[in-house]
Amino acid sequence: MTTLARAEVVMLLATLFNGQQANAQQMPVPKSINDLVTWVRSHNKAPFDRDSAQMPTRTLASLKATPLAASAAAKFKNVKVNQDRNPWPKAEVGSAVDPITGKNYVVMTNDFRENWDHEFYHVSTNGGKAWTDDSMVGGFDPYTGGAPLTFQSDPGVALDSVGHSVLSAITGNNIFDFTNVYENLDSEIEVAVGYGNGIYTSLLPTVVDFQPCNFSVLASTCAIQLDKPLVTIDNVPGSPNNGTVYVYYTAFCVQFTPCFDGNATIPPFSSAILESHAAGAGLPFGPPNLVSGQFTQEQFSDIVVDSHGVAHAFFDDFSTGVNISMYMSTFNGSSWVANLTPIATFVPIGVASPNWVFRISGTIAPGCGIHGDTAYCAFSSNQVGNGPTESGMSVYLATVNTGTGASTIARVNNDPFNDGKDHIFPWATAIDDHTVYVGWYDDRNDPFNTLAQYFVGKSTDGGKTFPKQLAVNDVPFNPCVGFPGCGFFGDYTQLVSGPDELVHAAWSDTRDGASMQVWSQTISW
Repeated sequence: MTTLARAEVVMLLATLFNGQQANAQQMPVPKSINDLVTWVRSHNKAPFDRDSAQMPTRTLASLKATPLAASAAAKFKNVKVNQDRNPWPKAEVGSAVDPITGKNYVVMTNDFRENWDHEFYHVSTNGGKAWTDDSMVGGFDPYTGGAPLTFQSDPGVALDSVGHSVLSAITGNNIFDFTNVYENLDSEIEVAVGYGNGIYTSLLPTVVDFQPCNFSVLASTCAIQLDKPLVTIDNVPGSPNNGTVYVYYTAFCVQFTPCFDGNATIPPFSSAILESHAAGAGLPFGPPNLVSGQFTQEQFSDIVVDSHGVAHAFFDDFSTGVNISMYMSTFNGSSWVANLTPIATFVPIGVASPNWVFRISGTIAPGCGIHGDTAYCAFSSNQVGNGPTESGMSVYLATVNTGTGASTIARVNNDPFNDGKDHIFPWATAIDDHTVYVGWYDDRNDPFNTLAQYFVGKSTDGGKTFPKQLAVNDVPFNPCVGFPGCGFFGDYTQLVSGPDELVHAAWSDTRDGASMQVWSQTISW
């Protein structure tokens, strides 16, 4: 059961506890666990991809793999972000810099040092030269008497112009008590407000959205599962919405009737992008709003704010089952209006490397930055539009006019097309109208397609070409040695920049050959 995705378990349990009868639309009465798994996975069109898993007990020696090509004794210029000394992985990186000086830099990670994943944040007040190490407050479940929820994941962080940070995460339960016939999969989107440019945060979480999902012999309650929250703050000078905090996420309706959440209605067994906002850090959030409009199989989202203080959301549509389309939705002050013309259409097949078996679903998500009224959203795919297909995944950049919705697409990595190399988990940031940076993981320099490097590419023509792209980590590393079985390497790695026009990269790295830690580098070229 530990290999089941949470939404699959939800559908499984809903069928069993609600006594649904087998027919063409519903789950048949299973003969075995394998039957359940096979049926759910073949019928779930919007798979819930929760990454939380209890780490198996391993010794350090059992986690070690073949030594890396570069010497671990080399003198690094990269700076280690997390300050603990244990081998538990840190996979998935959220980042932000303050919009006034750019010197205060916060990195947040999905950290397994407590066995279950939990969010830790790290603050630098000198542009990334030295770091703190602190834990984000967790959520509490009102359906279990206020007991702490069992996991916390999907880090998001933003800083405002008056010294606050806002950390976002999903918190939830993975409780399977088959002896007492009780299951609890409650999920919650929460934030923690920070002070002193993020140096410390509140001891109490602010709940943005909570959805019960629990089952017992006597009753069951499960309509919605929440996933993948991120946070954006409007820091545009003169904006009528300056200081507004936007938290946005995916909601999966996992029942046979429509789901309702705040101002949003979600069709049965579909998914939507929701958003809730507060007028400022520490202020209450309003009811969730539907971002994705009439689209009904949506996942992964990112919000940017243009020069007029207007918020634009980018998200992926999975309704066709083959082609993925990325759309933009714009907030008009009272509701979100989705543009019916896709920003990009692409076909992700998977990585060429036979050695990278971790999940890569997040590599197709929009990783966006903005300057003025032009948004830049990076993603990976094997094919874009009607173009040729390659065996590995390349990074692409959608350059979007947020006023008109018009977009152009450019390939970012400049190694030969279809060379069997992979380029994954990209994110874009812009420092002016013409200078755009994109960061991603890349195996182009390893003939065995095993060792990765974190690359950053620079464009000086508004994202059309990236002639300068370099590996910024000092030591190539094997991403598979940091998590048992190569099971997880995160879903995204954010690249950020500040008003000082410096770019800050932070990434997961297994350079010691045994564990997954987070390293950083400030980029000024």
